[in-house]
Amino acid sequence: FYLDASGCHGLISAPSDQSSGIPWYNGSYTVTNAVRDGIGAGEFNTERIIANQGPGNYAAQVCANYQGSNYGDWYLPSKHELNLMYQNIGQGNALGLGNVGGFANNFYWSSSEYDINIAWDQLFSNGLQYADGKNFSFYYVRAVRAF
Repeated sequence: FYLDASGCHGLISAPSDQSSGIPWYNGSYTVTNAVRDGIGAGEFNTERIIANQGPGNYAAQVCANYQGSNYGDWYLPSKHELNLMYQNIGQGNALGLGNVGGFANNFYWSSSEYDINIAWDQLFSNGLQYADGKNFSFYYVRAVRAF
């Protein structure tokens, strides 16, 4: 869903959702310092979230555990990376491809933290980004990886 200027490196989305309802956090409201945004920031954020929250069943951990196409370097996308997915392979349809990613008309978590209680997400039915409670457990997750 993204290629850099060289055309040799970019980001790829998992072909399907890793969860259709999971919280951002592991039950502890803490500052994870997962505040980076932009290309590649999701990987940094995912590492920070997991180091802070520990093992469990939450958005960043689900992405890190994903082994799609025999790769183990998947992560929860940053706010910007999530928006690129919406625009290029989701309902945003900037490339004229339609929703080739098969995204639901629902909220998807990003790895970008807003504050101790809140993280960024995006509603794929209209493309708007919101800052919502880390405890919301009905948000979807789609892993990404760099190549």
